[in-house]
Amino acid sequence: MDKRYTDLELDGLKEIINIGGGNAATSISQMVNSKIDMKVPSVEILSYEDLYKRVIADDVEVHAILSRFVGDFEGALLFVLSDAAADKLAGLMMGSDVEGVSREVKASAVSELTNIVANSFLRAIGTMLNIQLIASLPATSYDYFGAVISSVYMALDQYDEQVMVIRNEFLYMDDKLDASLFLIPEVGMLDRMFKSLGI
Repeated sequence: MDKRYTDLELDGLKEIINIGGGNAATSISQMVNSKIDMKVPSVEILSYEDLYKRVIADDVEVHAILSRFVGDFEGALLFVLSDAAADKLAGLMMGSDVEGVSREVKASAVSELTNIVANSFLRAIGTMLNIQLIASLPATSYDYFGAVISSVYMALDQYDEQVMVIRNEFLYMDDKLDASLFLIPEVGMLDRMFKSLGI
């Protein structure tokens, strides 16, 4: 894929996204009454095909939580994490061990966390662009990553083939939980975001 954005632009965007991550961590910490840190070690702009090569293979089963957003722009946020990470995050949200808990209950807990993360990122992006973006309630699924991405693109239709990949690290006591947040924008949104950085 031709590189459309410079490292300087991506670093500037990463700073904005880290603000969203900090806000999300604060909200989650208050909810669970425990100190949670959240960092964004990398932000990349990848093509649809490169997701499978660089992030997650298409035949890996994942928990996927999709939240559409509307406002001055439209698109979707897709939060993806492994089964093990989902168990730990659900346990954190529920304040107990999730062993023996149904997948539906775990999905509900992770969905609530995703809602917080998605809205925190959208607020940070909205502030950067001086626009308003509103997220829908998340929809959860457990499937192969390839099937998840394909179904998202079929549902959205005519969205940008460039995807913003935001790596998330949740730090809780001695645990580091990795997850990925995919911002799938309508055509033109990414260019406007980078232009707003003024770099």
